Amino acid sequence: MINVKKHPDRHKEEVPAGKNVAFCRCWQSDKFPYCDGAHRKLNAETGDALGPVIVTAIAAD
Repeated sequence: MINVKKHPDRHKEEVPAGKNVAFCRCWQSDKFPYCDGAHRKLNAETGDALGPVIVTAIAAD
């Protein structure tokens, strides 16, 4: 089950320094590219153990 919701393939997201953001990797999130927990249902259906990638932005020098 990959990108059945036809989300754009590429994204550029600005993340404020010091903020944690969870990005979807299962392509099922209704808030894509952000995780909304949709992977839990997908994991239960498929036996996978997929979750979001969590990014913490840091200030550029």
